[in-house]
Amino acid sequence: MTIEKPINQNYCATVVEIKNVIEFDNCDNIVGTNFFGFQAVINKKTKPGTIGILFPAETRLSEKYCSENNLFRHSNLNKDESVQGYIENNRRVKAVKFRNNRSDSLFMPLSSLGWTGIDISSLKLGDEFDHLNGEQICEKYAIKRRESKKYDRKLVKIFRRVDKKFLPEHIDTSNWFKFEESIKDEEKIIVTQKLHGTSIRVANTIVKRKLNPIEWLLRLTGIKIAETEYDCVFGSRKVIKDINNPDHKHFYNEDIWTREGKKIVDSIPENFIVYGELIGWSGIGSKIQEGYTYEIEDGQSEIFIYRVAQINGQGILTDLSWDQVVDFCKQRGLKYVPELWRGEKKDFDANNYLDVKLNDQYRHCIPVGGKVVDEGICVRVEGMIPDIYKAKSPLFFEHETKLMDKGIIDLETQGSDEQTNS
Repeated sequence: MTIEKPINQNYCATVVEIKNVIEFDNCDNIVGTNFFGFQAVINKKTKPGTIGILFPAETRLSEKYCSENNLFRHSNLNKDESVQGYIENNRRVKAVKFRNNRSDSLFMPLSSLGWTGIDISSLKLGDEFDHLNGEQICEKYAIKRRESKKYDRKLVKIFRRVDKKFLPEHIDTSNWFKFEESIKDEEKIIVTQKLHGTSIRVANTIVKRKLNPIEWLLRLTGIKIAETEYDCVFGSRKVIKDINNPDHKHFYNEDIWTREGKKIVDSIPENFIVYGELIGWSGIGSKIQEGYTYEIEDGQSEIFIYRVAQINGQGILTDLSWDQVVDFCKQRGLKYVPELWRGEKKDFDANNYLDVKLNDQYRHCIPVGGKVVDEGICVRVEGMIPDIYKAKSPLFFEHETKLMDKGIIDLETQGSDEQTNS
């Protein structure tokens, strides 16, 4: 059996083993157990050593998985309509309080996958998947949005200046608690404050030139015409915002990534890309992330850089080390995310930095503002391209779930699913 890599490693099913049991006050039939920084509520009869499947908060279970396992609260949706479950029609795994005990993941038995036809005895601890035997098991939960006006890509020919290899997306950041044990005790790590805003990329990179008719004719006669040049280009986490492209298509009322990126373009040398977090406000009275103002003046925003890389003419990326990132920013008057700790992995405990306002303990950290706690931390392991992990606060998961319940779509999501790249 071959298990395909899930689409989103942070919102997939993982084969796990129960190693600890947490007793709850005033609860006779349930206990808690921890996996990868999450806590699941399980039946008290479930013993350590039991192997099952873990789904983290804000994962969306497939309709068939819920039906086959009689999980739906509306029993008419279950395979056995006489059984009533606890999952709502949207099939979300939510971060909630259960009798004042946190629950931000769902633990299910291996047998819950039997309907797929998979030989469950072939599954191993650590296996990750969102499909099995062609059957969907889960995906990242997303709020449905009204679709923007579409156009026929076949009829509209778009000139694209930017090759994605010259403005690559930021690397995926995996759950620190999932990979902590795979990192050597002597490995040097750097820990920084994880800001909760929207990702931004700013690059002074190679772009295509749109040749005029005369240049096209000269090119056809064999005269060498420059077909590329350097220009500054901006992007959200997933979408390139190439405002200098005459064929640029933009589907939002405001392009904060270009607006704020323009403020630092003069500081970016050719063949360099900076990756950062935009925090504060997207406009007057409109927060980038609900609850997280970072005490920035209404209507204003700031970029804090967490990664700088060089990219050559072949599209090969080489990262600056964290200390070089800091020097790069200091020399250019740019802001960078605050460093919290550095040392050997064996001396680090991520739990010490969660469910708190980091500015209360580290005055150089950026205060979140309001009643919320910091989202969490990032853990960096250096390399030609570094490995960067995240550890999120359980209280942040609860905050995120409440926003989802209200149907609030954050700017990070809006900026990552635009219909087209220019």
